[in-house]
Amino acid sequence: MQINHLKTFAMAAKTLNFTKTAQLLDYAQSSVTAQIKALEKEYDTELFQRLGKRIYLTEAGVKMEQYAKRILTIHDEMEQEFSESTEEKGTILIGACESQCIYRLPALLHFIRDHYPQVQVILKPVQSSKNAEKMLQEGELDLAFIMDQNQHYDLLKSVALFQEEIVLVGAPSHPLSARPSVGLDEVVQHPLILTEKDCAYRAELERAMQEKNLHAENIIEFGSIEAIKQCVTAGMGLSYLPLMTVEKELQKEELSFVKLEMQLSQPTTRLLWHKNKRITKVMQDVIDFSIKYVG
Repeated sequence: MQINHLKTFAMAAKTLNFTKTAQLLDYAQSSVTAQIKALEKEYDTELFQRLGKRIYLTEAGVKMEQYAKRILTIHDEMEQEFSESTEEKGTILIGACESQCIYRLPALLHFIRDHYPQVQVILKPVQSSKNAEKMLQEGELDLAFIMDQNQHYDLLKSVALFQEEIVLVGAPSHPLSARPSVGLDEVVQHPLILTEKDCAYRAELERAMQEKNLHAENIIEFGSIEAIKQCVTAGMGLSYLPLMTVEKELQKEELSFVKLEMQLSQPTTRLLWHKNKRITKVMQDVIDFSIKYVG
């Protein structure tokens, strides 16, 4: 098996279009077809099937794609290991949710830029710890910042950075904002404007509601915290968000705390990486910097 054949297959599996694959890899389309056929002949299996004008991965193709990702990740690491001066070049892939990208990571990004000016940083959105775990295992990320409730990861290493504080907020004019404390049964009677379902702190709020056999009458879901804050400020409902994302609005009295009578479990922000991943100098420095300064 030639590594170039595997790279071509991986790109074709991603695009599901041989013409586009040829353009992206700067090959003739006939070369792409020949490389795919060579792989199919070597493993005596069909990797793609054509239905009408479109192509799809076969069951064997899906399995081959998983192996290809792992092999190509190891191949890239090997090239880095034996290339000159690669520790201060190349790319680092960091996953994080929106709130961390905006409020936690700017200092880290400045650190990488100042100490590794030739390293390209790619930030990828990570909506949940499950999403991060999958991306780390498949080599799509080098490091991931996530919030979780003390989960265990079989194939990953993790370091706890700090415990987040998640708060219930509403517009100053909201009827619950003037109360010294409120019950969860009162909260669910008002519209809730929440992050996506896989979010760790939303999951904890919904777990608490389920324990009390409560059901929110109206949930509005957004993928953007900034959009959520705008809606809450406009008086459209309550939201449950990390304190770091609403501190400015609380100081300016654009938002108000809504104090819950019960204490909800608070998530921990962690830094994750694959336990079999070769730790480059830039990765180790990012880990060390995060432990000391992120938060």
